[in-house]
Amino acid sequence: MNEMKKPASQTVVALRNSVKACLAPDTASVVVGLSGGVDSLVLTAIAVWVGERSGFTVQAVVVDHGLQVGSSEIASSAAVAATKLGATSIEIRNVDVGTNGGMEMAARTARRSALLDVASGRPILLGHTANDQAETVLLRLLRGSGAHSLSAMSACTQTWHRPFLSHLRGDIELASVELLAPLGITPWRDPHNFDEGFSRVKMRKHLDLLSEEFGPSIVSGLVRTADMLRADDRALDLIAAQYFHAAEKSELAVSMSVEEFDSVPTAIRTRLIKSCFDCLTAGTRENSPLTHQHVMRVEALISSWSGQSGIALPLGVTAKREYGRLVFNRGN
Repeated sequence: MNEMKKPASQTVVALRNSVKACLAPDTASVVVGLSGGVDSLVLTAIAVWVGERSGFTVQAVVVDHGLQVGSSEIASSAAVAATKLGATSIEIRNVDVGTNGGMEMAARTARRSALLDVASGRPILLGHTANDQAETVLLRLLRGSGAHSLSAMSACTQTWHRPFLSHLRGDIELASVELLAPLGITPWRDPHNFDEGFSRVKMRKHLDLLSEEFGPSIVSGLVRTADMLRADDRALDLIAAQYFHAAEKSELAVSMSVEEFDSVPTAIRTRLIKSCFDCLTAGTRENSPLTHQHVMRVEALISSWSGQSGIALPLGVTAKREYGRLVFNRGN
C-alpha cells in the first residue's frame, strides 16, 4: 500500500493562498523571477501548485547578471530546480549591468528590464518577504524620505506581484524544508547577501539585533507602517491630481496660478510641483531626478517670494514665478 501523502502545513497553505489572492481569476500565465535562492524557489513551487489548480502556466526566468565567478552555473542550477518543481517553461537571460546608481541599483534595473521584456505584459511574481519590506523602510527612513518612499514596495501592481510581502523570511525557510528538500533542491546562498559592503546587508544585521531586543513584531510593525503610509500617499496623490487639472499645459510649458498653489497644504503643493516637472519630462515619481532640495527651492517661489530669479531643474527644465503664475519651461 502506498503511504498517504502528508497534508500541507499551515505555513505552505498560507503561502498558496497569498499567491492565489494576488492574481486575477482569469490569469493565463505568469512569470516568476528566479534567482535560485530560497525565496524565489519556494515562490516557484507555490506558483506551480496554484497554477495547476487555477489554470495558469508558470514561466521561470533566471537573470544572469554575470557579476560573480560561476554565475552561469548558478543560473543553470536554478533552471534545473525550476524543472524539478514543474515550471511550464524556463528561460535564462544574460544581462549587462551598468554603473548608474551603484552596483545594487544597476543590477536591479537590468533585472527588472529583462523580466519586463520576457513577460510581455504578463504578471511578474517576485519573492520579496516582510523582512525585505522592513529593511527597505528602515533604509529609506535613514535617508530622510517622505510618505511615498517610506511606503516602500507594493504587494501588487498591474505588473509586479509580491505575494510573500506579508510573510516572514522564517516562514519561507520552513516551507523550503517541506517543498524543496524532498526533491533534493538546495537553495543557492548568494555571498552578496552576507557582504556588509552592501547597505541592505548591514541593515539586515541591525534589524536582526532590533528584533532580538524588541521582539519579532518589529518587522510586522514596519510592514504595517509602510501599508498605512501607502494609503495616505495615494489619497494625497488623488487630491493633487484633482488640482493639477487646472494647470495650463503645452509641449514646452506647464503653469498654475500662485493663488492655486498657495491655497493648498504643503503636502499637496509639493506633489503639484512634481507633477508639473513630470509632465514636461514624461517621468514618474519612481524614476524622476527631481530631489527634495529641488522641490523646496521651487516651493520657496510660492511661500517665500522675494523676487528671486528662475530655478534650473534637471533635464533642462526651469521654474519661475511671473505674472502671478508658477511657470515650468523645458528647453528655454
